[in-house]
Amino acid sequence: MPKSKVHIIALAVIAAVMVFNASPALADTVANTGVAVNNTVVRFSAAPECINGVIMVPAGEFAKAVGGSFKYDDSKMTGTVKLGENELAYRLDDSVARFNGKYIQAAAPMKVINNRFMVPVRFTSEKLGAAVYMNTYRNVLMVFLPEGGKLVYSVMPGDTLWIISQVFGTSIAALRQQNNLSGDLIYPGQKLVIKQFDPLGTPIPAQVTGGATLRSGAGFGFSVVNYLQANTSITVTGKNGDWYRTVTPKGSGYLYYTVVGIKQDLTDSAPDSSYFASEIPVDTSGDYITYSKYTVQKGDYMWMLAEKFGIPDYELASANNLSRTDTLYPGQVLNIPAHVIPTKKITGSGKGEILDWFKEGQYVFPLDKVGKFIDLQTGKSFMAKRTMGANHSDTETLTAADTQAMKDIFGGSWSWGRRPFILEVDGRRLAVSVAGMPHAGVDGVPFLQTVDNRSDNWGTGPNYDSMPGNGMDGHFDVYFLNSLKHVDNKYDPGHQYDVLTAGGLQ
Repeated sequence: MPKSKVHIIALAVIAAVMVFNASPALADTVANTGVAVNNTVVRFSAAPECINGVIMVPAGEFAKAVGGSFKYDDSKMTGTVKLGENELAYRLDDSVARFNGKYIQAAAPMKVINNRFMVPVRFTSEKLGAAVYMNTYRNVLMVFLPEGGKLVYSVMPGDTLWIISQVFGTSIAALRQQNNLSGDLIYPGQKLVIKQFDPLGTPIPAQVTGGATLRSGAGFGFSVVNYLQANTSITVTGKNGDWYRTVTPKGSGYLYYTVVGIKQDLTDSAPDSSYFASEIPVDTSGDYITYSKYTVQKGDYMWMLAEKFGIPDYELASANNLSRTDTLYPGQVLNIPAHVIPTKKITGSGKGEILDWFKEGQYVFPLDKVGKFIDLQTGKSFMAKRTMGANHSDTETLTAADTQAMKDIFGGSWSWGRRPFILEVDGRRLAVSVAGMPHAGVDGVPFLQTVDNRSDNWGTGPNYDSMPGNGMDGHFDVYFLNSLKHVDNKYDPGHQYDVLTAGGLQ
């Protein structure tokens, strides 16, 4: 554990009233908590949660607060918290974690709550080498990293040496001696040394699986310390990327991960989380529907009117106790539903609103609606229009320049790879996911005319390219949250994750 300036993470009740009689067992399970770093309140974008007696905090923001980092790997459904040369990897919704390569039982699984990856704060802190204390007098969970090999506490208003001694399990005499105090007088902001504290990391038994080169640093460019034979017993004391920090019979140094065999006491056979493969709840409580009247004109039919009013034809039919195939007659009066979708709170700078496709998205981005698609990673953009689609938006670029811009964003060639985008439409910024593969059409051929060799090997059938001259054969898929795939009517985990990412998931 590298030495750094002390960080004090305080989980405190939001209410102003301090709890002076709470027991340690109860105080560590209090919900409705806030967070303070070095006694300064941190405004997390998502409040800490208490689940089954375990306090959970946003992983990325917590890691940043203690001087570490957090990264989520979508392909492995794994979130890794790193601090110095220690790393703790959580699989989403899995009770088994990996600490420096060793499987361990976690206090609670990592979960997505309020569009944040949440991890158990006490467990995470302790595994990464921090010291954790519960201040029951203030209902504060305090996490310490060493400062110059010491655990240092910043005195808070109302503290006494007796209170501090009770919190840290020490004595008033020991506090006086550690800090050269002649009496009991202390003041807010004063730094008190509690004890010597220089954690070295948790040793993990391992062995070398093949002939290995022990190096002085975490990289192939570092000098060689020694060479180890296969099956040599070693001890892992840290991890830095793909390199393990180790103690071996031939000295201390770093070994590449491919030659290190961690002795495991647990296995992780849990299936992947179904979170992104399932419907994800969206708050639609502010949405409502209004109705207007329309008198059918000669030539009107159900699908045409539904497209005109920006609703599915089955919804227009249902609102009038009709079927989608019923004939409409001039003079017939129809009820026209209109969905009002108020703007939602955006949870991150540069991000977009998260809308449920079937309840909200398809009404905000109806057929023939044009919008600006902005790639979240590069900031590059293009214009496109929704031309078809029921389970998700089938979308086409407006011009050849837009098509080229989209292709450039996807690396210069079309693929089914997905990317998070912001869709700007009618003054709103919406979180969406875009697949970079035009399909099911041939540019320059009349819309719905039967054609051969439709793009992406769709063979012979109706031409689903309604924008001639834009240089794109067919249309591409745009997903909002809870959109479905056409092929099997199931949720697409990759699109779900990208939509949430565009909406501020971290």
